[in-house]
Amino acid sequence: MKPYLPAMNAILTEDGKISLPSELREHAHLRPVDTLDVQLYKGTILLRKHQPLTPEQCAALLERSREQPEPTPDDDAVVAEAIREVRASRQ
Repeated sequence: MKPYLPAMNAILTEDGKISLPSELREHAHLRPVDTLDVQLYKGTILLRKHQPLTPEQCAALLERSREQPEPTPDDDAVVAEAIREVRASRQ
């Protein structure tokens, strides 16, 4: 399986529905009954197949998050610049 797919288009309907390209659905192992988690982060919409976490996974995530340093404004600037560079390279 490819680690990533090239950018694809999905059209938003009047009532807010989108249709994901079949190649993307296949690579993500998505079926019509699957639920997707949707988040908006700094202007970017993220979709992720919903998979409930086990109690052990929750505990591990919490422990790892406590070990991470707090992000700084410099971190946000580096991420924003990397996003700008990737978007510029796609045009």
